[in-house]
Amino acid sequence: MKIAFLINGSAKGLNKLTQDIQTTFKEYEPNIFLTEREGHNTELAQTAVTRGYDTIIICGGDGSLNEGINGIIQAFKTGVGDAHEAYNWSQISKIKVGVFPYGSGNDFSKTVQIPRELNDLKGLIQQQHTQLIDIGWASFFSAANELKHRFFINITDVGMGGETVLKLQNKFTRKLGADINYFWAITSTIATYTKVNVRAVGSNFTWEGKIMNFVVANGKYFGNGLGVAPEASVTDGQFEIVVVGDISLMDYLKNLKKIKESQKINHPEVHYFRTDSVQIESLEANNISIDMDGEFIGFAPMTLINLPQKIRFIC
Repeated sequence: MKIAFLINGSAKGLNKLTQDIQTTFKEYEPNIFLTEREGHNTELAQTAVTRGYDTIIICGGDGSLNEGINGIIQAFKTGVGDAHEAYNWSQISKIKVGVFPYGSGNDFSKTVQIPRELNDLKGLIQQQHTQLIDIGWASFFSAANELKHRFFINITDVGMGGETVLKLQNKFTRKLGADINYFWAITSTIATYTKVNVRAVGSNFTWEGKIMNFVVANGKYFGNGLGVAPEASVTDGQFEIVVVGDISLMDYLKNLKKIKESQKINHPEVHYFRTDSVQIESLEANNISIDMDGEFIGFAPMTLINLPQKIRFIC
């Protein structure tokens, strides 16, 4: 077994974390890769694969995990273009992927119940405790209006989610902590966001109307612990779709406790569907921004497809 750890090079407590990893996993002689810039995790994951590492642990939050997963997949690209068929999924499934929650938002780790102690993570690895989990593939348009493709492991949403993560990227204050930063970003966005009309066509449903947010969920949580998709499963080959329509800030605050407890919301403007694919487009001139695994990536129109049991995840 060859283990690689991918860590944000500017992470708080970096020296202690790297020392703890070296001590806890010393018999495996782990290699530690440190990121130096945004998107570097993708490159480092590809490098780890090409150097023969069969167990790759991403230390960070959902954005870091997304970058790492995309890097691992890109290392096994076999075809032309970016369609999901252009990859050797048989080889990809042989790489054991794990996450050590160490970011500002660690929502996917809540769905798969990842421990926050290195010794517990080591136990899972030694017991070969893995399962094949689903992953999402998305096509969308970049800020430069170029067609792009990307994989996601947790949640992709259109609407206020993209505006929220832009606020966090621009004004995240480390001293205040993740809880206060996320609460401020979400509530201020709800209070000011102009809802847009969209059309969504899934494999088994069609929806049209004004939205605050349209959530395509593989995992249950986003936004730092908001259980927006209570029935989402990472192993059933389906997305849980959550349509948040014309709601107010007061509606959100009234239901916040239920959302944090990952309960379904009984509200005339909140709707739930299940599907293995969906296409989303705006019915207005306004661009609809996209949040993918806690990062702004571009704009709709967008197509999303669930790819069942493609990633061997340590959990």
